[in-house]
Amino acid sequence: MDALRKKVLRREGAYTLLYPPLWLLSKLYCLGASVRNALYDWGILSSWEYPVPVVSVGNITAGGSGKTPLVETVYGYLEEAGFSPVIVAKGYRGKEKGPCWAGTDPKLYGDEGAVYALKGYRCVVSKKKFKGVSFALSQGAKSVVVDDGFQHRKVKPTLNIVAVDPFNPFGDGHCLPLGLLREPLRGFNRADAFVITRSNLVNPKRVESIELYLRSFKKPVFLAEQSFKGWVNEEFKPTQPPEGEVDLFCGIGNPSQFIKMVQSLGYKIRSVRVFNDHHTYTEQDLKELSRLRNPVTTEKDLIKLKGKLKGVKAPVLRLDAYGLKEFILANIKNVEKAPEEEVEGELAPSGISTYERLG
Repeated sequence: MDALRKKVLRREGAYTLLYPPLWLLSKLYCLGASVRNALYDWGILSSWEYPVPVVSVGNITAGGSGKTPLVETVYGYLEEAGFSPVIVAKGYRGKEKGPCWAGTDPKLYGDEGAVYALKGYRCVVSKKKFKGVSFALSQGAKSVVVDDGFQHRKVKPTLNIVAVDPFNPFGDGHCLPLGLLREPLRGFNRADAFVITRSNLVNPKRVESIELYLRSFKKPVFLAEQSFKGWVNEEFKPTQPPEGEVDLFCGIGNPSQFIKMVQSLGYKIRSVRVFNDHHTYTEQDLKELSRLRNPVTTEKDLIKLKGKLKGVKAPVLRLDAYGLKEFILANIKNVEKAPEEEVEGELAPSGISTYERLG
């Protein structure tokens, strides 16, 4: 689908004929998103507020933006501060409507919810996220991280952190289905901070231009570097790295960043197979993938193949956003700013400026 969309955007040959109807649908999508946002802004539609810190981690584009490892990073910050955090996720394509605690079965809890659970994160899945937050609080959560919460305005977060993908930061400038924007770019005004994910995988000049645009919204901008922690096998157990040329496959929103990351680890890629985002692997898929000599995929794909594809491996990644921890702790309710000595050396050089509370 994404390949088709790009051909329409470039107006290649007969695909030019699809541009006008998709352009019109895109404008209607933007209009619908704008009207919905206005109803919340004017108080006609109401948002739920909560007595504990609620940190939303979302994005403005569809597809991969590095949001999931950023959720894990924010969760870690809150846990280190003693906040007993819980992740609230939708459990996309999972059968369980929730709210309930996530388990490791992706068919029930979605691939993201299952990965969180398998890694030991406390995670609630709920098709209605405001109910998921309430459930998490009833279970003793002292803080909540809402996965993909930027457009879910029924939840009023303490902090709105927006992940920005440096590979395609602004969704090709159009709303769905012609572009990847979920709403017009003016929606960035709701953000409290921006995190440019995987900033170490693209040209520094590109990062600088993205950062320059984001700063026009007068909100802090953090640069996150994607780091590599190790490898896991088909049972999600630590394993040795693959040797020699690798065969990549994935069903994620932004496969190009995955390819770039594997290349950055020094691997030569023999073949690549790309599936649709959140792809459900069939028996035929497994048969074809079993022919790969050295299969490598993502954690989100691996959870759906657990124990089914022998020899497959996945890199375990994390994001480090320097200064973000201090910003969060300085701006969530009922939290004193982390002492400088706790942050120094771990997140930023000595003498880093601190942030005032928002509002």
